[in-house]
Amino acid sequence: MENVVLLGESHFAFKNGITQGLKNKGINVINLSLGGTAALQNLYELKRNDQILKNADLIISGSNTHDIAQYNSLESFPKSYQVINWLYKELYFLNKKVLCFIAPTPQKWLDQQCLKLVYTLHKKLIKKYSFNIIDLNGYYLEKNLYDFIRRDETHDFDFIMREIGEKIANNIENFSFPKK
Repeated sequence: MENVVLLGESHFAFKNGITQGLKNKGINVINLSLGGTAALQNLYELKRNDQILKNADLIISGSNTHDIAQYNSLESFPKSYQVINWLYKELYFLNKKVLCFIAPTPQKWLDQQCLKLVYTLHKKLIKKYSFNIIDLNGYYLEKNLYDFIRRDETHDFDFIMREIGEKIANNIENFSFPKK
């Protein structure tokens, strides 16, 4: 049985979402996600649960929406930059398959410059470390789907996340390790 560890925000915390999709395919899921938290929480869980992460076949990390919300100004971006860099570096040192999930950010109250900076930073670091990626934000922008998910301005539908979990489970062997 394969082990998947979730590090993230509320997108991963819903019972009927990504966790259920992974479990539907027989995956053992360790969910270390906590709603309303940014990359710093993922980093904390990564360090606190190093034994669990050593046994992971895949680590799924996502924090972009709260990285933007928590540091929602250009003045506080350097703090966000530092923490996000640190998280990706520590994920890299695990030498495990890592899948980065870029969640949609439909919140209209977010500083749009900050949103673009954080989004670009996540994408840059994913590429730098050769992590695997699901960029749902980019997909929603490309397909003009934001009006479709604006029901609560925060979360995607659980059936979409469940389907993503099932697709991930079906493709764990196809995900790559970080570059050396």
